Amino acid sequence: MRRNFLFSALAAAALLAACNRDHTFVGGGPAPGAPTDLAAQARWILEGFTGGGQPSGYPEVDLEWNPPASWNGEVFRVYGRRAGESGFFLIATVTSCTTSGCVYRDRNVTAGQTYEYYVATTNESSNLETATDFRETVRVPSASTPATPLADSAVALDNAAYLRWRDGGVGGALWKYVVYLTHVDGTAYLYGLGETDGAAFLDSRAVNGHVYGYRVAAVDTMEHVSALSPEMTVAPRPDASGELVYSFQSNAALSGFRFQTSEATDPILAGSAATAQWRLEQDASGWHIVPLNGTAVLEYPGGRTTALTCGPGSDASCRAATRAPVAGYQTTPIAVNPEYSYVFRVTGSDGQPHYGVIRVQLLGSDGAGHPLMIFDWAYQLLPNDARLNRVGG
Repeated sequence: MRRNFLFSALAAAALLAACNRDHTFVGGGPAPGAPTDLAAQARWILEGFTGGGQPSGYPEVDLEWNPPASWNGEVFRVYGRRAGESGFFLIATVTSCTTSGCVYRDRNVTAGQTYEYYVATTNESSNLETATDFRETVRVPSASTPATPLADSAVALDNAAYLRWRDGGVGGALWKYVVYLTHVDGTAYLYGLGETDGAAFLDSRAVNGHVYGYRVAAVDTMEHVSALSPEMTVAPRPDASGELVYSFQSNAALSGFRFQTSEATDPILAGSAATAQWRLEQDASGWHIVPLNGTAVLEYPGGRTTALTCGPGSDASCRAATRAPVAGYQTTPIAVNPEYSYVFRVTGSDGQPHYGVIRVQLLGSDGAGHPLMIFDWAYQLLPNDARLNRVGG
C-alpha cells in the first residue's frame, strides 16, 4: 500500500510540474501542439442605422491564430479575462478552424476596458491542452461618435452623379467616408455604394432620367461610425460637348437644334424644321438664338459661366448654370455671347415641358468663312424638373 501511495503521489507531482502558468497540460499521453501567431484587435461593428440616421452597433474583439504544425483536427479553447481580474475564464470552444487559420469574435466586452486572452489546442478525448506561448492584451476604445458630414452638393452628369460634402469635424482620426444610396425615384434604400478617404464620390452606376438620393457617414480609425448626413438628391441627364451649329444665313440645313435624350442622337437639323427648338442667326446686328416652335429662352443670370458642369476636377471658382430659373424667359430672339450659358424651356417628345442648357464656347467661322457656334449642352429628361446639373452648396 505504501508503494502504491508513493507512486500516485509522484505521478501527481510530475503532472503538476508539467503544467505551466498558461494552462498547458502534458500529462496522461502526448499533448497537442500549441497554437501560433495569436493576435487580438478591438473593433466597433456597425449593425445599421435608426430611422433618424443614427448608427447602431457594438464593440468587440477579434481573435486570430494559426493551428500548430502537428494539428490533427483538435478543437481550440479560448480563455479571457478583464485586465486586473484574478483568473482566466473559458469563453469559447472553437471547432471550425482550417489549416489557413482560426477566428473568434468576443462580443462580451465593454468600451474603455482592457482584456487579456490566450488560446489552447485541446484533445477532448484526453482533456489535454497546450496553450499559446504568450497572452494577447487589447484595449477596447472608449465609445465615441464622429461628427456627421455636412452635405454640400450633388452634381448631375451624363449617366453619373458626383457628390461632394464637407467634414463635420470628425473629433478623432478620420479613416474614411462611406456613401449610401438612400432613394431611387422615391423608393427608399440603404445600400452601401462605396468608400473614399476624400470628401467627394462619383457614382458611375446612376442612370439618366432617374432621381437618386445619397447620404454619407464618417468612420474614424477605431471604426466608430457617424450619423448619416442630410440626403443629397441628383437627377442625371444627357450632355455633350463640342457641338457645332452654323448660322441660318450661311448654312440653313445645319443651323437648327433639338435637345435629345441621348448624346448618341444627332441634335443638329435644319433651322426651318418643324421639330427644331431653336436656331442660330448672325447678321450685322450680331449673333442671336431664335426660339422655335414654342421654345422659350433666357441668359443664365449672373454673367459668364466657366463650364457647363462643375463636376470632378473642377476648381473652387467653377461656375455653371445649375438650376433653371423660374421666370424671365422670352420667345423672341436673344443675343448670344461666348462663355455665357442659356437656359431653354422646351416641349419634349412626351409633350411635357423640359429644361435644357447650352454654354457657348466659341462664335466664329470655319475655314471657308461660314459663321458657326461651338457649344456644350445638357437636357433634363424629367418633365418640369428645373435641376440642370447641381443641387445644394
